Amino acid sequence: MTAAPVAVVGQGGTLTASLLRRLIGVPVVELTPYQAALEGGGYRAVVVENFDLPSQVGLTGCGVARWDLSQRSGVTVVGLDDPAGRRLAQAMPGSVYAYSDGRPQADLTAKNVRLGEQSLEFEALTDGELMRVRVPCGEQPRLYDHLAALAGALALGIPLSDAVARLGG
Repeated sequence: MTAAPVAVVGQGGTLTASLLRRLIGVPVVELTPYQAALEGGGYRAVVVENFDLPSQVGLTGCGVARWDLSQRSGVTVVGLDDPAGRRLAQAMPGSVYAYSDGRPQADLTAKNVRLGEQSLEFEALTDGELMRVRVPCGEQPRLYDHLAALAGALALGIPLSDAVARLGG
C-alpha cells in the first residue's frame, strides 16, 4: 500500500514542491487552489504556498485549506507572515504546522537570514532545535520556498537535522 501524497497548493511548478520531493519519501502533487477545491483525494499533509500574492482574484490556497483540504489531510502547513495564514492557524489550532521569517509563535522560524553572492543562509529554529541552513541561491533566492519545504518535512516527522542535510545536498 502506498502512502497518501502530500499536496502543495499554490501556483504550480514551484520550488517548494521540488524541494519537498527531495526532503520526504512520499509523492508530492501540485494543485492550484481551484484544483484543490475540485479534487477529491486525501492527503498526508497540505503545504499552502501563501507567501506570493495570488495572480488573480478568487480562491486562495489558505481559503481552500481552511474549508476543504483540512478535512482531508493530517496536517496543514502554512506561513504566518501572511494575514490569511495567521487566520488559518487560529481557526485550526492543533492541526496546523506554521513557519515564518521571524515570528516566534511559528513552529519553524527563520532567523539571521543572509543573502550572499552564491548562497542563501538562515538559522532554522524550532521549539527544541537550531540549525544553520545554507543553500545555493540560484537565479531567485526564495527563502519562503525553503521554509515551506522544511516545515512540510518537519510536520511529517522528519528530524530537522535530516531535512537540513537533504536540503543542502
